[in-house]
Amino acid sequence: MILLNGNRVEDEKVILDSGLYFGRGLFETMIVCNAPLFLEDHLDRINNGLFIIGIYKQITKNEVLEAVKKLQCNNCVLKLVVTENNTLFTSRKNDYTKERYKNGFKVKISCVKRNEFSQITYLKSLNYLEITLEHEKCINEGYNEVLFFNTEGNLAEGSISNVFFVKNKKIYTPSTECGLLEGIVRKFIINNFDVVEGKFRRSDLMSADSVFLTNSIMGVMKVSNIYKTSFNECSIINNIKEAYQEQLKKY
Repeated sequence: MILLNGNRVEDEKVILDSGLYFGRGLFETMIVCNAPLFLEDHLDRINNGLFIIGIYKQITKNEVLEAVKKLQCNNCVLKLVVTENNTLFTSRKNDYTKERYKNGFKVKISCVKRNEFSQITYLKSLNYLEITLEHEKCINEGYNEVLFFNTEGNLAEGSISNVFFVKNKKIYTPSTECGLLEGIVRKFIINNFDVVEGKFRRSDLMSADSVFLTNSIMGVMKVSNIYKTSFNECSIINNIKEAYQEQLKKY
């Protein structure tokens, strides 16, 4: 017998699994213009991850496109959540405005360390509570994003983003082994620009000429400042933004 939201229901009417009880599940969030952007990359990531966490089913392109059609999802955000017994699609408005891109992000650094030794760190899993709490904390403190360093003091990623910085006209980003999720837009930039992947300390980040963040929903976002240290938006970031916008036009 199950009590759901205060009401008794029959077991067969509720599909409960280890996704609800233990967070065994993955998600993807993607932009849909006329079609989902980078759909193949999103499917590769979630399907490879499902196998790793012991969920032996695969999400197909047709499933996603059918969901887009049924949800009438156009110029919006599509979220896919997969657990043992459930495949969930939701859609919502994209809240990133021109003003947010113009102003850039105000960023802080978390005291929480990313565990580069944990398998979960490298998956877009439902175990996001610690990251979510840190993100909510940064918003409440007047910031837009919070960055994590790993247990060895190397730069990893943001709560909702991958991080890049520019110094002496060269682009740098933490290597995957530092404890970060390989973002879809991160992959696009690395494949189309000369990017140095490596291990970087706080001093490397703070002495950069420019800093920018990426994820599948906001694309490319400049960092205006980290605490009281300000950064300029350079031509390299503008070139990356233009290349990304050209990619959007294909969808």
